[in-house]
Amino acid sequence: MAEACGPTVPVSANPGLRLGASLAALSLSGRDKVTLVLPEALRGLGAWLEQLLTESTGKHGKGLVVVDDEPLGTPATYGADRVFVALSLAGVAPSEATLGTLSATGHPVLRLELADLHDLGAEFVRWEVATAAAGIVLEVNPFDEPNVAQAKAATQAALATFRDSGQLPQWPMDGVDEVARALRAARPGDYVALLAYVTPEPATTAGLQHLRLLVRDRTRLATTVGYGPRYLHSTGQLHKGGPPTPIVVLLTTTDAEDLPIPGEPYGFATLELAQALGDLATLRSAHRRALWLPLAGGARDAIARLTAELAKRLG
Repeated sequence: MAEACGPTVPVSANPGLRLGASLAALSLSGRDKVTLVLPEALRGLGAWLEQLLTESTGKHGKGLVVVDDEPLGTPATYGADRVFVALSLAGVAPSEATLGTLSATGHPVLRLELADLHDLGAEFVRWEVATAAAGIVLEVNPFDEPNVAQAKAATQAALATFRDSGQLPQWPMDGVDEVARALRAARPGDYVALLAYVTPEPATTAGLQHLRLLVRDRTRLATTVGYGPRYLHSTGQLHKGGPPTPIVVLLTTTDAEDLPIPGEPYGFATLELAQALGDLATLRSAHRRALWLPLAGGARDAIARLTAELAKRLG
């Protein structure tokens, strides 16, 4: 793959350049939601591709929005902002029948094939070259992350307030009505980013998946799910520096034990909440639609209640 993507290979025969140019051109035509379709054996690759593409291209009002781990739906559940990238393993493509239907109804479907799991290393090369090529077409520098530092600074400012006053800055809290209102007012091409500052347990992940599918199926908007603070160094750059299309929903809990941090007047739960509020402040200063929903009680039950209440309001 490194040789196939080399500088002497014509663009038309270069797998990295072809992929990057295709994704960037589709993005510029409005199809910037790069929806990954991966076999179970390669499921973990999606998180790496999400970070690689979103952090590298999401700046100056442009960027590729990677939709990872969103189960495939029918063509009726998608807007005209999607491109599907399907990786097959040993010639077996996941959800081939659904992909064929999506392609037949006008959605671009790009297919990549791996002979076996050892080809994963080659995919790292292909996608890194593709990301650099997409940056060229989009006219952004894929090697910097200018907006990540803003969230870090806002977090430090929140912690400084805690050191001085014993509490974090006060922000108005949103509720399910505000979320429903934002979703009803969404425009074509928008997407919903669910950012959860909770423990990433299987039951919680399943609840977030249920919530994202409700949102997608009722609104036709692309959805992403990220655990905080991890997402700050992947999709966090895209949310603030990319196109002004995200509807960001920050979910936090307050029932976690505030384990002490040696040498600091605050614990880990306070630090985590400061990171969430720092990102909220940065998103709002960038004029993004950012909503903050503190969850009462256990995360799994709270997310289930949120999903049920949102379903009632979205009809």
